[in-house]
Amino acid sequence: MGKVEGETKTVTSFLPYDAIDPNCLQGIIVFDGSRMDDVWRICEKQGCIVVADVHTHPGASYRQSDVDQSHPMIPERGHLALIVPNYAHRDYMPGEFGIHEYRGRQHGWSDLSSLGQKFFRVGRRFL
Repeated sequence: MGKVEGETKTVTSFLPYDAIDPNCLQGIIVFDGSRMDDVWRICEKQGCIVVADVHTHPGASYRQSDVDQSHPMIPERGHLALIVPNYAHRDYMPGEFGIHEYRGRQHGWSDLSSLGQKFFRVGRRFL
Protein backbone atom coordinates (compact mmCIF):
# COMPACT_ATOMS: atom_id res chain seq x y z
CA MET A 1 0.00 0.00 0.00
CA GLY A 2 1.21 3.53 -0.57
CA LYS A 3 0.86 6.63 -2.65
CA VAL A 4 1.09 7.60 -6.30
CA GLU A 5 2.54 10.95 -7.33
CA GLY A 6 2.64 11.34 -11.09
CA GLU A 7 4.18 8.12 -12.34
CA THR A 8 5.98 7.38 -9.06
CA LYS A 9 4.51 4.72 -6.81
CA THR A 10 5.82 4.67 -3.25
CA VAL A 11 5.19 1.71 -0.97
CA THR A 12 4.66 2.84 2.63
CA SER A 13 3.19 -0.29 4.23
CA PHE A 14 1.93 -3.75 3.45
CA LEU A 15 -1.13 -5.80 4.25
CA PRO A 16 -0.80 -9.60 4.13
CA TYR A 17 -3.59 -11.44 2.32
CA ASP A 18 -4.32 -13.58 5.37
CA ALA A 19 -4.75 -10.51 7.60
CA ILE A 20 -7.90 -9.78 5.56
CA ASP A 21 -8.95 -13.31 4.61
CA PRO A 22 -7.65 -15.81 7.21
CA ASN A 23 -8.63 -18.76 4.98
CA CYS A 24 -6.85 -17.62 1.80
CA LEU A 25 -3.57 -19.52 2.16
CA GLN A 26 -4.29 -22.97 0.76
CA GLY A 27 -1.00 -23.84 -0.92
CA ILE A 28 -2.10 -21.23 -3.43
CA ILE A 29 -3.82 -17.95 -2.63
CA VAL A 30 -7.60 -18.28 -2.78
CA PHE A 31 -8.68 -14.79 -1.77
CA ASP A 32 -12.35 -14.05 -1.13
CA GLY A 33 -13.00 -10.97 -3.29
CA SER A 34 -15.83 -9.86 -1.01
CA ARG A 35 -13.11 -9.05 1.55
CA MET A 36 -11.76 -6.22 -0.64
CA ASP A 37 -14.17 -3.84 1.11
CA ASP A 38 -11.98 -4.29 4.20
CA VAL A 39 -8.91 -3.40 2.13
CA TRP A 40 -10.55 -0.22 0.83
CA ARG A 41 -11.55 0.80 4.38
CA ILE A 42 -7.98 0.36 5.60
CA CYS A 43 -6.65 2.36 2.66
CA GLU A 44 -9.13 5.15 3.31
CA LYS A 45 -8.19 5.24 6.99
CA GLN A 46 -4.45 5.37 6.19
CA GLY A 47 -4.85 7.78 3.27
CA CYS A 48 -3.25 5.39 0.81
CA ILE A 49 -4.08 3.08 -2.09
CA VAL A 50 -3.05 -0.41 -3.15
CA VAL A 51 -0.04 0.17 -5.42
CA ALA A 52 0.76 -3.50 -6.03
CA ASP A 53 0.00 -7.02 -4.95
CA VAL A 54 2.81 -9.41 -4.13
CA HIS A 55 2.97 -13.18 -4.05
CA THR A 56 5.66 -15.85 -4.32
CA HIS A 57 6.34 -18.72 -6.67
CA PRO A 58 8.35 -21.89 -6.11
CA GLY A 59 11.63 -22.17 -7.97
CA ALA A 60 13.55 -19.44 -9.75
CA SER A 61 10.80 -18.29 -12.11
CA TYR A 62 8.93 -15.07 -11.51
CA ARG A 63 6.88 -15.26 -14.70
CA GLN A 64 3.13 -15.08 -14.34
CA SER A 65 1.21 -18.32 -14.43
CA ASP A 66 -1.95 -18.67 -16.50
CA VAL A 67 -3.92 -18.36 -13.25
CA ASP A 68 -2.07 -15.12 -12.37
CA GLN A 69 -2.87 -13.66 -15.78
CA SER A 70 -6.50 -14.72 -15.73
CA HIS A 71 -7.23 -13.45 -12.20
CA PRO A 72 -5.69 -10.05 -11.45
CA MET A 73 -6.08 -9.11 -7.78
CA ILE A 74 -7.17 -5.62 -8.81
CA PRO A 75 -8.35 -5.59 -12.43
CA GLU A 76 -7.59 -1.91 -13.10
CA ARG A 77 -5.23 -0.57 -15.76
CA GLY A 78 -1.86 0.18 -14.23
CA HIS A 79 -2.14 -2.20 -11.28
CA LEU A 80 1.12 -3.99 -10.55
CA ALA A 81 1.54 -7.65 -9.66
CA LEU A 82 4.92 -8.48 -8.14
CA ILE A 83 6.11 -12.08 -8.08
CA VAL A 84 9.03 -13.10 -5.86
CA PRO A 85 10.76 -16.39 -6.74
CA ASN A 86 11.81 -19.25 -4.44
CA TYR A 87 9.05 -18.50 -1.94
CA ALA A 88 10.98 -15.30 -1.05
CA HIS A 89 13.51 -17.32 0.94
CA ARG A 90 15.80 -14.26 1.11
CA ASP A 91 15.60 -10.53 0.42
CA TYR A 92 15.07 -9.90 -3.28
CA MET A 93 15.97 -6.59 -4.83
CA PRO A 94 14.56 -4.94 -7.98
CA GLY A 95 15.68 -6.93 -11.00
CA GLU A 96 15.35 -10.20 -9.07
CA PHE A 97 11.54 -10.39 -8.97
CA GLY A 98 8.73 -10.14 -11.49
CA ILE A 99 7.03 -6.83 -12.20
CA HIS A 100 3.82 -7.21 -14.20
CA GLU A 101 1.45 -4.37 -15.10
CA TYR A 102 -2.20 -4.99 -15.86
CA ARG A 103 -3.18 -3.19 -19.08
CA GLY A 104 -6.88 -4.05 -19.07
CA ARG A 105 -8.98 -6.99 -20.19
CA GLN A 106 -8.31 -6.46 -23.90
CA HIS A 107 -4.58 -5.76 -23.57
CA GLY A 108 -3.58 -8.21 -20.83
CA TRP A 109 -0.28 -7.76 -19.04
CA SER A 110 3.06 -6.08 -19.68
CA ASP A 111 6.16 -7.69 -18.21
CA LEU A 112 8.27 -4.88 -16.76
CA SER A 113 10.64 -7.18 -14.87
CA SER A 114 13.66 -6.24 -16.98
CA LEU A 115 13.31 -2.62 -15.83
CA GLY A 116 14.20 -3.71 -12.31
CA GLN A 117 15.99 -0.88 -10.54
CA LYS A 118 14.82 1.72 -13.06
CA PHE A 119 11.27 0.95 -11.99
CA PHE A 120 11.60 0.24 -8.26
CA ARG A 121 13.66 1.54 -5.38
CA VAL A 122 13.65 -0.09 -1.97
CA GLY A 123 13.81 2.18 1.05
CA ARG A 124 15.83 1.37 4.17
CA ARG A 125 12.61 0.77 6.09
CA PHE A 126 11.98 -2.43 4.14
CA LEU A 127 15.49 -3.88 4.35
